This record gives sequence, structure tokens and C-alpha cells, in this order.
Amino acid sequence: MSGSGTVVEAEDVEVRYHGGPEPAVRGVSLTLAPGEGLLVSGSAGSGKTSLLRGLLGLVEHRGRAAVLGAPVGDPAARGRIGYGPQGERFASGLRVREAVAALAALRPGGRGATDDALARAGLSYVGYWRTSRLDAEGSRRLSLALAIVGDPDLVVLDDPWVLSDTLREIAAARARGAAVLVAAQRPGGLGPALGRRMTLVDGVAR
Repeated sequence: MSGSGTVVEAEDVEVRYHGGPEPAVRGVSLTLAPGEGLLVSGSAGSGKTSLLRGLLGLVEHRGRAAVLGAPVGDPAARGRIGYGPQGERFASGLRVREAVAALAALRPGGRGATDDALARAGLSYVGYWRTSRLDAEGSRRLSLALAIVGDPDLVVLDDPWVLSDTLREIAAARARGAAVLVAAQRPGGLGPALGRRMTLVDGVAR
């Protein structure tokens, strides 16, 4: 990663779904510099996923927020962000390799990165499976592969399994100067790997 500066900068961020009466996230501020890690912890429903999605521009947010020097959701920064979503059903209908290759094509220098990401996530042997065949662990490994393919400048993981591969990739991303943002209900060994921690309670940072 070239250059310096803040990778993620947010001030008084609020995320509210469909005009609901209460925001899922309110008044959250954070900064994340190159090579830094941040763990966002909290119980189910505390706003962890909502915060990540708001910072990635996947849901509307209020407040000041920028990622990689660009406004949240700016297409110019999209190829420099790796996102591993939560859950076990995504990229449905695709083969595992196709899902990873689709993101590799969006990353600067991502051509030829698909096989590397599959190997690092422990998925080389299931590359031609449909994603629907993956079990829970396989789905989390696919999420990891999607986040790291092409070595983006910001790696975002939502509720990853604390596998040795996950911890290794967090360390490798930080070592090459990428920032890493992770949300997890059961952090396990993620705290020491990331270094900094924020806890959400009812959408508010504590």
C-alpha cells in the first residue's frame, strides 16, 4: 500500500433502516490508519454489522465518513476494499471460484489472484463447487477469500470464524500496510490480532 493517511475516518455516524424509529447505530466515531486493526465487538443486535455496512456504503448513513480518502460508497475506492460478509448464503448460484474471480477482476492487480486467495482461505479443493454445497465453515472461508483476494488496502470481515487462516491473513494484511476492520460477537483470538477494540451496546460505542 502506497502513501499514508487515514484509511477509515468516521464522526458521529448514524445508521437507520427504512426510516425506523430507532437508529441501529448512533454517534459512532472512529479512525483507522494503514496497518492498524480494529475489533468491533458486542452482543447480537448491538449494531456491529450495521456499522460495517454503513461505512461500506451498503446502507444509508448520516454523519461524516470517508474511506481511503473518498466519501463512503465512492466507486473509485471500491476496488481497494475487501469485504467478507456475514452469513452462510451469499453468491448463490455461482461456483466458489467464480465468486472469488468476480471480485479479483475489480481489484487493482487482481488478475491471477483467484487461485492465491482460494489457497490462502483453504478452498482450493472446492473451487468448482457451487457455493450452496459449502457447509458453515466453508462459507466462512469463502467470506475470507472474498475479503483478501487481490490484497486490498482495507480488509473488512463480518463475524469471521477464528480460524488459524483468519488470524494469519489479518496479520499479513496489517504487515503489508492494509487496515483491518472486524466485527465479531465471539472475538476469541481476534482481539490480540487486531490490537484495538470498540464495543457496541444498543448501537452506541462504549
